Amino acid sequence: VVEVMEPLSNLNKERMRPKTNHIGFYVARAKGLYDAVGINVELVSPADDAYDKTPRKRVEEGLADLGIAPSETVISCNTTEKEVAEGQQVIAIAALLQTQTSAIVTLKDGGVSRPKDLDGKNYASYQGRFEMDIVRELVRADGGRGEVKEVLPGEHGLGIFRTILERQGEYDATWVFMPWEGVIAEQSGLALNVFSMDAIPYGYTPVLIGRAGALKAKGDAMRSFLSATQEGYRLAASSPEEAAAILVESAAHVGVELTPDMVRLSAQRLQHAFLHPSGRWGLMEEERWREFVGWLEAKGLVKDRAGKPVGVRPYRTLFSNDYLSP
Repeated sequence: VVEVMEPLSNLNKERMRPKTNHIGFYVARAKGLYDAVGINVELVSPADDAYDKTPRKRVEEGLADLGIAPSETVISCNTTEKEVAEGQQVIAIAALLQTQTSAIVTLKDGGVSRPKDLDGKNYASYQGRFEMDIVRELVRADGGRGEVKEVLPGEHGLGIFRTILERQGEYDATWVFMPWEGVIAEQSGLALNVFSMDAIPYGYTPVLIGRAGALKAKGDAMRSFLSATQEGYRLAASSPEEAAAILVESAAHVGVELTPDMVRLSAQRLQHAFLHPSGRWGLMEEERWREFVGWLEAKGLVKDRAGKPVGVRPYRTLFSNDYLSP
C-alpha cells in the first residue's frame, strides 16, 4: 500500500516487502524526489497485519490514499451489483508495468508440462475474484477441460510459491511474477515450466488504485506524487543496477534475502517494462482495458461471489491517466 499523507512516519526497513515492480517508489524516495515536491510518503506492506486488510480494503476504508493491486481488483470493485456512493469508486491511476510479466508455473519434474495437464491437479490460490476462472480458461485454451482444483495454502506472495516447492503432490501450480519468483527459482537452480498469459488479453498488473473522490480532493498532491514516481521509474529503466542497489539497501523481504545479484538481475529483466513507448511511466491505453473487460464478460466470468452473473461499469470509467505527468 502507498499512503500519501502528512506527516511522514518513521520508516522501518523490516516493514518493507517490495518486489522490483515497486522499485520506482523506493528510488524516488531515496533520491529525495518526494521531498523535492513537498510530498510526504509512507510505504506500507499488507504483510504488516498478515494481509488482514488488503491494499483494496485499505483504500476503500480510507486507511490509505493509494494501493497497489492487479487490474482485476479494479474490475471487482466496479461490478454492477454494488451500490457505490459518489466519490467512493475505486479506479486505477497508473500502471506500474507496461508488459505482462506474470505466468502460471509448475515444477519441471512435477508431471505438468503444459496448461492442459493441469486438469485434475491442485492450484495454489491467492483467492483473487477472477483468478481461478482465468487459470481454467488458460487450460481450456490449451485443449484441456479446465477442471483445475483450487487449494488454499493460507499464504501470500513467496509463501504460496514455496508451497509448490516444499509440498509437492499437495500443490502443483501457482501464479508468479517471472522477474521475481522466476529469478529466485533460476538462481536456486530450480527448473520451472512457465505457462504465459498469451492466450488471454490480460490487463495491466499491477496498477495504482485510489478512490475517485479522494483523488480529486488531493489532485495537486497526487500529480506531484506521480511526477516524482515517474522519475524514479525512469531511473530504474535507464540504470537498473543503481535502482536495484537502492532497493536492497532500503527494503527487506520476508522469506528471501534480497541479495544484490538477485535484485539486479530482476531489475534488468524488468527495465524495458517500466515505461510506455512514449517514455512516460504509468500510462494506460483504453484498448487494453476494453479487451480485458470484454473478454471477461464474453466468457461469462464476471460473477458475484455466489456465482451469479453480473455486469461491469463502462471500462472507460475504471481508469484515469489524468493524474500522470506528460
